[in-house]
Amino acid sequence: MGNSALKAHLETAQKTGVFQLTGKGLTEFPEDLQKLTSNLRTIDLSNNKIELLPPLIGKFSFLKSLALNNNKLSALPEELCKLKKLETLHLNGNHLRQLPAAFGQLSALKTLSLSGNQLRTVPTQLSGLRHLDVVDLSKNQIQNVPDTVGELQAIELNLNQNQV
Repeated sequence: MGNSALKAHLETAQKTGVFQLTGKGLTEFPEDLQKLTSNLRTIDLSNNKIELLPPLIGKFSFLKSLALNNNKLSALPEELCKLKKLETLHLNGNHLRQLPAAFGQLSALKTLSLSGNQLRTVPTQLSGLRHLDVVDLSKNQIQNVPDTVGELQAIELNLNQNQV
């Protein structure tokens, strides 16, 4: 994708607080986004080929929604857990096996979609998240549900198409 197209997206994002660049074959998180850490509220980089989320993700202090569906993420950086205003996190269709240890610090999180990953258990970090409404863990490799799931305060928990 050309620099001019990316530049146009960045200019729009600066005005709207929304950066959306889906299905463009991106292999990495656009570094130029770091110029917008203080005004982005929404980032949608779904349907790309991103393998790593850089530590700079933790600098988007006003981010409320992050969508990285259908990428190639196999791990998430601890810095993601610094996003205190994050309410919606969509990570469907990646290669995630676990969540960062500090994931429970995402205290504003309301919606978490992890469908179609490689999780083998319900992440224990979720039990500390008090505002979760929806947790989608469908289409993973979860074999058993730990007792801590009883502490989960979510309104909806989807465990369809697992090995439970």
